[in-house]
Amino acid sequence: MNILHPALPDKLPALAHEFAHAQPFRHVVIENFLEPELIKRLLADFPSFEERYARNEVGAVGGKAVRMDMPDISPDYAALDRYLQTPAFLQTISQITGIPDLLYDPDYVGGGTHENVHGQGLDPHVDFNMLPKSNWHRRLNLIVYLNHEWHNDWGGCLDLHQNPWNSESDEIKTVLPLFNRCVVFETNEISWHGFTAIDLPADKKQLTRKSLAIYLYTKDRPAAETAPSHGTIYVPAGLPKDLLPGQPLDEARWLELRRRFAQLRGQLKFLYQRELKFSHDYAEVLAALDDARANTGLPLQGFVVGEGAVRGYWPDGWVAQEFTFAFRATRKARGLTLDVWAPPKLSGEQDLAIEIDGKGYSLCLQPGQRTSIKHQGDWSAGHICHVSIVAPHSWAPSSTGESLDNRALAYRLIEAVVE
Repeated sequence: MNILHPALPDKLPALAHEFAHAQPFRHVVIENFLEPELIKRLLADFPSFEERYARNEVGAVGGKAVRMDMPDISPDYAALDRYLQTPAFLQTISQITGIPDLLYDPDYVGGGTHENVHGQGLDPHVDFNMLPKSNWHRRLNLIVYLNHEWHNDWGGCLDLHQNPWNSESDEIKTVLPLFNRCVVFETNEISWHGFTAIDLPADKKQLTRKSLAIYLYTKDRPAAETAPSHGTIYVPAGLPKDLLPGQPLDEARWLELRRRFAQLRGQLKFLYQRELKFSHDYAEVLAALDDARANTGLPLQGFVVGEGAVRGYWPDGWVAQEFTFAFRATRKARGLTLDVWAPPKLSGEQDLAIEIDGKGYSLCLQPGQRTSIKHQGDWSAGHICHVSIVAPHSWAPSSTGESLDNRALAYRLIEAVVE
């Protein structure tokens, strides 16, 4: 089956040049992308709008329906899916974009068929940058439109933004979503895109904005383009540009302002709920780290075994303000020696409160100096010794800007020996 338009191969060099030099970021508009008879059948088989496919990020039914199960829609959609994963197709897109080793997503995460109804818009945004299951890097969006009739003043045109955060200086490239027109654009931290709310004339309200969205990935990407994993980031609409002081507020303008504020509040609620989830997950990670530290074996030399949990010690030797551990002697022993070192950037002396085997000590640690803590004992095999050390001061490497390490560190344990 022919999938791409037969004239496309001859256009590849010109399309590659257009993609490389496009503004506000790399993209290309391709007319007559798919084979004419095929795209007619794809439009005929386009799935009807169903509420179950139209739930947005907060779970509410919106004006956009997405079918990510594209291969299940019809035999022609299944044939298109088979072709999209072939080396021939991926190499064609690589020739246009200069991005090698492109990968197809069989799950169509966020992609597939998209249908938007009257009133629906899409705020300027950059897309999620990592495919969740595989951690592949999202590199390209490929969108094919299926609308025989569309006009600029209907809204719904694809807008490519230079800087949507500043409406005064933002430069926008607009693309009409016309039938068999394909747009391919790179996805990175500056590929802001969206479309204004669809506002159809009264005699066109039955129309919807239809498209196919295909996202392509690579296992790696240039370091300069790589960012930490994130979800889709939106820039909500501000006040209308034509809203000026002294103007009467008619019903249409009032409804538009109400819609914008409702959208903004909904996005803030979504971000709040996401932050709560992140905070919960972060707390669980911290608790797991605390448990791991509690069960980290102390590098104690001698004929001893650890007894119970170790608290306040990290595997790299640093110790927190409260440090406790216990050990059991497996042979007769006559004492414990701990060599410790206080960092020079610690503010003030460390007056340690020490308790070893029930006996209390105090020891002054000078910043930048190494000191030994010695305890004499007469322990038979099987004796359990408990050690507790409390320090009044700590410091965090992150406070000096030299590290992202935000642990509260009191001193470093150099050596622990049972004689």
